[in-house]
Amino acid sequence: MKNNISEIIDGIDWEKAGKLLANRDSGKVVEVISKDNPSLSDLALLLSPGAEKHIAQIREKAAILKKNRFGKTIKLYAPLYVSSYCVNDCAYCGFKVGRIETRRHLTEEEIIKEAEALNRSGIDSILVVSGEDPDFVDVAYLETTIRILRKYFSYISLEVQAFDTKSYRRLFNAGAHGLVIYQETYRKDLFNSLHKGPKCDYEFRIGAPARAAEAGFYNLGIGVLLGLDDWRKEAIRLAAHAFYLKKKFWNCSIQFSFPRIRNENCEFRIPAPVSEKELEQMILAFRMTFQESDISVSTRESCEFRDKIVMSAANVMSAASKVVPGAYSEEKVEAGLGQFKLSDTRTIAEITKRMLEIDLDPVFKDWDTAFGKTLNPKREVRNPKQARKE
Repeated sequence: MKNNISEIIDGIDWEKAGKLLANRDSGKVVEVISKDNPSLSDLALLLSPGAEKHIAQIREKAAILKKNRFGKTIKLYAPLYVSSYCVNDCAYCGFKVGRIETRRHLTEEEIIKEAEALNRSGIDSILVVSGEDPDFVDVAYLETTIRILRKYFSYISLEVQAFDTKSYRRLFNAGAHGLVIYQETYRKDLFNSLHKGPKCDYEFRIGAPARAAEAGFYNLGIGVLLGLDDWRKEAIRLAAHAFYLKKKFWNCSIQFSFPRIRNENCEFRIPAPVSEKELEQMILAFRMTFQESDISVSTRESCEFRDKIVMSAANVMSAASKVVPGAYSEEKVEAGLGQFKLSDTRTIAEITKRMLEIDLDPVFKDWDTAFGKTLNPKREVRNPKQARKE
């Protein structure tokens, strides 16, 4: 068995996979819908044109699987951007180095203000996000950030640059237990053409989730940026990565996100646009195949789509997201650089109200310290004000 994920991705039998992805025989899809544990080949059939006639049936099955695994809960979290400085020149990204808009890097005092603002809103699970610039965000800075945030939140995840195993271990020991890192595209030649700067190391980036797992991280979030290449092929590569991680790190949870570049939200010329219909098919197919995995839906998507997909497949969503550093605690944030444009701008109260209306139970707490004592026995007690909420 190959133990290198890059070799596994490169070794996909595209002659076989291509035939499955092009399938128009709806009968084969019906057979897959009845299976308890779909394989990678079955996923390809769920992604195929032949599945389009059965989307209602797939949606119904996915909703049953989601409810069986997660009940009526929908986990809410917020991204916390700590720096918009970046030395990479990624063609599609709002943070790319060539842009001249105002950049910002949060100090410890500003991080505390952001944490207090989010804490007051009820959020108890956060995703720390930053651009990649070692002059502003290095391991030491992230360690300090995590130790500050531990006082306010039960669960901290990271969406930052790729690190080596030693650095990930430092971040895990500081109190971060989740990692989200997008490969952006698994097509190596396309990846190399779209990225300039430290991020252009395809092999180092694709190995980041495995290194994080070796360092102790137990929640691994992976995904692609939809719109860069054929969505069906990217889905197969993403699934192959997930199957590899599930087998090698069986004690870790895999989370999927499906960020989509949208024409109305992006100046970048999208090579392979993905429609909302195709996005739904992909997410439903992953719920059918990875029944125990968290699936998150981005604020890049409309309120209507997000409300629809959480009833059938997704069980995690961000709420009241801000993509500019300092935006939670300051009433008037100086015009600055955002990573992307938001489509769902509802407040936490509005999202909570809507989730209850569609018979879902919003959950703000992703992790309880009682379950994590053996993993992180020195974890600090959080802000006493939060105790009244639990």
